[in-house]
Amino acid sequence: MRNNNDFSEIKHVKRDLSFNLSGHVLHTTFWENMSPDGGGKPSGYLAKAINKYFGSFENFKAEFNAAAKNVEGSGWGLLVYDHLADMPLVTQAEDHNDLAVQGATPLLVLDVWEHAYYLQYKNNRGKYVTNWWNVVDWDDVTQRYEAAQYAELSGDGAPSI
Repeated sequence: MRNNNDFSEIKHVKRDLSFNLSGHVLHTTFWENMSPDGGGKPSGYLAKAINKYFGSFENFKAEFNAAAKNVEGSGWGLLVYDHLADMPLVTQAEDHNDLAVQGATPLLVLDVWEHAYYLQYKNNRGKYVTNWWNVVDWDDVTQRYEAAQYAELSGDGAPSI
């Protein structure tokens, strides 16, 4: 494309790049966010941030569950660190890249594409979302939160979607 100055396919190339790169980042985070020893609640700075911005862990969990359960079609429930707002946010991404917060660092992600739960839960996305909390690795999520905060303070940048 660049070598011959032909950008006639740029829309498709950039859309595919966004979709595939975001899919890679989200899937990697999803798998690293889980552990057979997971569950429970976060502690430390992440717990304080959740209480500050959501009022309580229960409020955060209810908002995250609603976001994940109500993704239209295939997508993701997300807890991200928004560097512009300087705070964690619950959001959604349809597919891998639609409706994502630009420049936000994913902290906790839940794959709600049908392939993630259909074999075990059939079409019961709600039960899948509810049971997923039993494997959340809060140490991983906390490390991601602290790294995003450090990047914000130091200006080093952070991985984002």
